[in-house]
Amino acid sequence: MVDLPIMDRAPGDDAAARRDRLLAALLRGPDALVLLRCDPVLAFLAGRSAPLQIALVTAPGDPTADELHALLEPLVKAVKPGGPPTHVVLVGGGAAPGQAALAKVAPFVQPVPMGFHHLDAAGGLARVKGQALPALERAHERLAEAGPLEHEALAEALAEGQALAQQERAIVDRLRGSRRVTATLMIACAVLLAVSYAFGSGTHEAALWRMGANSGEAVRQGHLYRLLASAFLHADPMHLFVNMLALWSFGPMLEALFGPRRFLLLYGASALGGSLASAMLEERWSVGASGAIWGLMTAGIGVALRPHGLLPPAMIAQMRSRAWLPLGLNLVYSFQPGVDLLAHLGGGVVGFALVVTVLPRGLTPVDRRERAADAEPRPRPLLTAAAALTAAAMALSVATAFAAGRPWELRAPPALARTAVADTGVALDLPEALASAASVEELSGVRFHTYGQLPRTPVVFQVAVFPLEGAVPPDQLDALLEQERKVLDEQRPANTVTKGPAARITLGGRPAVRVKNGLKNGVQMVSYVVVLGDREVMLQAYSTADRPATWEGIEDKVAATIVAQ
Repeated sequence: MVDLPIMDRAPGDDAAARRDRLLAALLRGPDALVLLRCDPVLAFLAGRSAPLQIALVTAPGDPTADELHALLEPLVKAVKPGGPPTHVVLVGGGAAPGQAALAKVAPFVQPVPMGFHHLDAAGGLARVKGQALPALERAHERLAEAGPLEHEALAEALAEGQALAQQERAIVDRLRGSRRVTATLMIACAVLLAVSYAFGSGTHEAALWRMGANSGEAVRQGHLYRLLASAFLHADPMHLFVNMLALWSFGPMLEALFGPRRFLLLYGASALGGSLASAMLEERWSVGASGAIWGLMTAGIGVALRPHGLLPPAMIAQMRSRAWLPLGLNLVYSFQPGVDLLAHLGGGVVGFALVVTVLPRGLTPVDRRERAADAEPRPRPLLTAAAALTAAAMALSVATAFAAGRPWELRAPPALARTAVADTGVALDLPEALASAASVEELSGVRFHTYGQLPRTPVVFQVAVFPLEGAVPPDQLDALLEQERKVLDEQRPANTVTKGPAARITLGGRPAVRVKNGLKNGVQMVSYVVVLGDREVMLQAYSTADRPATWEGIEDKVAATIVAQ
């Protein structure tokens, strides 16, 4: 880029003269263009209030298609993804070689929306490939009466364009200047993922539950800490990577734009909105920062639609052109199985609503800030207090989840507690974590008492008690158990993948029947039948294949404790 244009032209240089007239027609037109560069080969213009770049390339003499391609190729390769729509206008040369060169140099996959145009030696204008450029067509209509800009006018236009470019570079630099809150949030999420894996093999999902996974049922029972704690938890390293990549994409710019305190409020409110939507309208449990990240994404859309004067019009126009693609892609992804759509939508609604209403009020426009930290024109103690409360609420939610869930206990063998099975007259020893998570359901007229819930707990036990006509005499017990063994052998669950033989065993000095089955969802199922006087007890245990090593053999231990009360 040069400070002053080079205006020396060889006599009869029609392509250069035509380029200068076209440049004058574009700058004098109604399309608010500014000049960023001007030399004998290339003039580069940009939109003042709309995202647009135009490169006017002067063809030397009477070039061949290959010579023109060599001239244009470096310019096209310099266009990077994420920039504004870009148009390449070749001025001069024959129609056939010029259009052939433009057609050849146009990339099949364009990094940005592009257009390729040719103003040939005969004065004809053709769009060879890509998007149309109305500003160019209007300038071409005025080309016959347009004269080149005077030296002073051209220098003034170039100085104005360079000043605008310098202002935009300064704004971009300021929007890169604040990342502390974003980085702290990312570190917290990474540390908690590592902690969730630190309790041993097979404990990860159970640890997530104890560390504060979100659940409507638990929230309605008073576990409000889960609403924020769950936003710092992730299901696996890939889940963390995707969310942190998105957080790093949206976070630094918004943190610099709004300032650390307002950014923290935006993040915390979006996380809370996503968790509330999921807890109130979704039955499954969930973890992840995606509700908060959706709030940041829609906050960017809010800035583009209602900027509150924070950014120059050209940058806002560019943001509007880019805003909808991430939203569309993430919305499609949100309908995938296992993805919490409601958390995404809840966080997104909160983030957008905050930005288009109250969050940006009173902020200093970015182009008037001398430093990245000058977002607030004056001290705001209430804002500082609100941000401090948000940070404290997040930290306290995580700490409360640890204190309530005690995930470190997953490393120890489960402590058993004597548990009465409702009013059935039967009791057994169950892990303490399961005894407090009891429920009852009726299937085909049989009441099943369930203790635990996968994957919140490593194992789930179900107990059903069937009354007999009377106490079974000892000499008839073997025949009854053999009959039950055959029934268990023949009647397997419909989703059974692997079958083990039903076998007669002894548990706690009492004869019993046991069978093991593997189910399609990866759950291992062990069933027991025990006879207690005038009752027959069926115990079913379900566990995941990767349960903690300290829980191995827990099924037999529990089954051996079945007694009549």
